[in-house]
Amino acid sequence: MRLRPMIVFMCLAMLRAHPAAAQASGSALMTGTVLTAITITGSDLSFGNVMSSDSKRVAAPLGGRFVVTMAAATPVTIAYALPASLGPQVTLSAWELLSNSVNDGATAQAIPVGALNGSFTASTPTGSLYLWVGATVTTVSAGVGSYSQPITLTVTYN
Repeated sequence: MRLRPMIVFMCLAMLRAHPAAAQASGSALMTGTVLTAITITGSDLSFGNVMSSDSKRVAAPLGGRFVVTMAAATPVTIAYALPASLGPQVTLSAWELLSNSVNDGATAQAIPVGALNGSFTASTPTGSLYLWVGATVTTVSAGVGSYSQPITLTVTYN
């Protein structure tokens, strides 16, 4: 009778899982780069004094300016939102946008502005990107007063 448990044990031992004859393993590194935080500072695009029915142009090199500080040689997407008007009867048009990696509007590259909301990609070897904004303001029987609207830039790493 002792033989029966021994036979059962031997049968179970033969049925146990056998390791595969060939095994392989692999590994990969996980990497990441922490980039410099993006900062944006800006100065106003000012049209100065305008008559109630008038048109005045401020060219981009003389207009508003943004300075974007970011990681050097790292592409970013710059999205912009430009207002259509400053208020009732005070419209904005003919937007102009310039970009340069040095603080020189005269040698800056023109960025096509096809719509009031758009975006473009940029990179700079210096870690600083300078943007200039210009436009034309047109008033038609506009009320006396001060008018303002924000120009919005959103900069993200690609």
